[in-house]
Amino acid sequence: MMLDLSCLESVAVTGSSGFIGTHLVRALVEAGCRPILLTRSTPIDQALASNDHALDHARIDLADGDSIRETLGRVSPSTILHLAGTRGHGDPRGASVACMGVNFLGTARLLEAAMNTSVRRIVIIGSAEEYGNQSGPLDETMALGAATAYGVSKANATNHALGMHKTRGCPVVVARPFSVYGPGQPQNMFVAEAIDSAVNNVQFAMSLGEQKRDLIFIDDVVRGLIAAACAPGVEGRVINLGTGLAHRLRDVAELIWQMTGTQAPLLIGNRQAGEEELYDTWADNTLAKRLLDWEPIVDLESGLKLTIDFARKERVAKAGICQAM
Repeated sequence: MMLDLSCLESVAVTGSSGFIGTHLVRALVEAGCRPILLTRSTPIDQALASNDHALDHARIDLADGDSIRETLGRVSPSTILHLAGTRGHGDPRGASVACMGVNFLGTARLLEAAMNTSVRRIVIIGSAEEYGNQSGPLDETMALGAATAYGVSKANATNHALGMHKTRGCPVVVARPFSVYGPGQPQNMFVAEAIDSAVNNVQFAMSLGEQKRDLIFIDDVVRGLIAAACAPGVEGRVINLGTGLAHRLRDVAELIWQMTGTQAPLLIGNRQAGEEELYDTWADNTLAKRLLDWEPIVDLESGLKLTIDFARKERVAKAGICQAM
């Protein structure tokens, strides 16, 4: 993916080891940018970089305002892409406490520290879960009605960021992706889990799958995030990143089964969906088209094919490692 990043003098990325962060950093590196990875530790991970590029790391702890201020003052990025977050799964403190601590309070500390630097743009990543259970297409003017711990924490972060922009001129943009999927996604997400089951010929149990999702391929999200970092005059805006199309999950699963040719059982209706899984998400992406000159270019079937191909390569690689052992 070749991108024009002339608008970025220096860029720092939080959450660089996550699903979206990994793809974003790779795109930045391939385009000739030298991103600074803001991490709690200093991981040795050159897999994201080519042989001609090294990844720079700087330690940052979103629970520690002093750590954030010291690091941002030292590296002095012109742009910050803030992707770090948690869904709180498995956290002993509980999902609500974990999500509020990282997604809301951590973001608030980052924005506060950034205000004391010469940063020109901060992009924070939101979530379609901020909307809650509302009829689509969902647009950025709607009142938020988050129903999950993750969604509530993201909505609080959004409201705080917009308040800082209004009262103090914080140069923040909220990019709000919908249901992101693609190569390397954790297997606890619907598309990733379904594809993993299909390519490994393992049965897949799901709900009735009548709920709809606006599924957007990871490369399109990365382009949207970079556009949000570069587009002029979008500070203080919330911008959806979605396809504008809603697909029933049962149709998506059946398409994956058809594309892979798997003989594994697809057990539709054999699992009870959680209450927060039952509503639809469907983006109005008019604002992104107008303000960012952005729209998705990867259709669902193409995106699924790329993701299936990746999963098959991973399966072969794992089999090779097991044989070598």
